[in-house]
Amino acid sequence: MSSIDNMIETDENNNMTNLYETDFIKWTIKQAQALNDHNIKALDWNNLKEEIEDLGKEQINAVHSFLKQIIIHRLKLDYTNEILSRGHWIDEIDDFQDEIERRLTKTLLNKINLEPEYERAKRKVLKSYKINLPDQCPYTFEDLMTRLPGN
Repeated sequence: MSSIDNMIETDENNNMTNLYETDFIKWTIKQAQALNDHNIKALDWNNLKEEIEDLGKEQINAVHSFLKQIIIHRLKLDYTNEILSRGHWIDEIDDFQDEIERRLTKTLLNKINLEPEYERAKRKVLKSYKINLPDQCPYTFEDLMTRLPGN
């Protein structure tokens, strides 16, 4: 590779990095096009790697967040005597289950850890209710994904 080619490639990489910082959507379009065209030189390797890693983290964080919400609602259903909100809680659980089903892959399924989400959910429920809750999560992933009957 000549020094002129190196200068052009460096300039293209700088342009792609600048685009990443100024117009993320346009950057993603250009990166997708470069991948589609198998144009390795047009790829912004550092930012692309970071975005792919972040995408994976974002998906598992979303699934964990929805699981926490399901646990909160299940704890309220199973451990409180509140009657009026039960239908609403069941509807919410159903919506959260839908969101998890949209995102769930085998890889994500293997990364699920209920215990930290249970601790967060338990803390939230105990702020509103003076009840005794189990020390460990009383639900399996399958329990949390089982559809509950309506009222």
